[in-house]
Amino acid sequence: MDLACIGAGVMGQRLLEQFDTHDDVTVTAVCDLDESTARTVAEPRDASVYTAYEPLYRNERLDAVVIAIPSFAHTEQAIMGAEQGLDLLVEKPVARTNERARTVQAAIEENGVISQSGYLSRYSSLVDRAEELIADRTIALIDGRYWGGVPGREWGRQKAKSGGSNVQLTTHIFDLIRYFGGEVRTVTAFGGSRVDLESIDFEDVNSTTMKHENGVVSHVSTNCVTPVGRKLELVGDEFYLELDFTHRTLTGTVDDERIEYEPDGSNGALRREVDAFVAAVTERDDSYVRSDYADAARTLELTLAANEAIETGEPVSLS
Repeated sequence: MDLACIGAGVMGQRLLEQFDTHDDVTVTAVCDLDESTARTVAEPRDASVYTAYEPLYRNERLDAVVIAIPSFAHTEQAIMGAEQGLDLLVEKPVARTNERARTVQAAIEENGVISQSGYLSRYSSLVDRAEELIADRTIALIDGRYWGGVPGREWGRQKAKSGGSNVQLTTHIFDLIRYFGGEVRTVTAFGGSRVDLESIDFEDVNSTTMKHENGVVSHVSTNCVTPVGRKLELVGDEFYLELDFTHRTLTGTVDDERIEYEPDGSNGALRREVDAFVAAVTERDDSYVRSDYADAARTLELTLAANEAIETGEPVSLS
């Protein structure tokens, strides 16, 4: 499989490190606006260097492309790739607006390419173990949090570019809430800036409550004031589980039996995400993919609805 990567920043590099473990994958080109960064990433892989994606698509013979750039920078990269029949791995959030996501999705469907999003938490062994433990039990309540402090990158602190913390950071928790709880019907949310962090231009804390189509109730809190961690709590028929993605533990009870689980290894979710994409592309089987572009676009819609509810103070209904 011949692969190109558009975006040679932190996430692009982390993904390529995982692709390097596959003997059947060749990274043939790396593209970044910063030529020095692109060259640093490309040279150890004997890959071509580009500072624009259009000549990359014209010159390279590819099977797939990784798009690991911020969502505000998404223009035609995914669409042009799909039109050339290339399978796509698009980092989250997959777009900055719902309209843009629908345009990209249309190109993916029209050209019949495989797509995968960067919601790597779905590939966590904590998620797998939780699914095994609760099996077909009824989930009643889901509570999640992303307390991560101020976004590290400058563009991440600007709502116009990042979408704010819900869209850029807490999106992983919103996505898991959809994964376990199903589609959301109604969203209410409130935000505040009591600490008044000058480094960001959006709420430093917010709280979102959701009612799902199947009756599940869920809640997410976001905190930019102090970095504490990422968690998801599941409550239902004779069970309570806490998935701690910061400390990589799963604890709780099922039928009054104490649960304590810690997976082995590091980078497990990212490795499994990349493994899934490679398998899907090489075997032409998208069942390996746990979140394709269309699914990720629904998570985007949910996080943007949370933002709208904060801005208007009114509940927002999703289709």
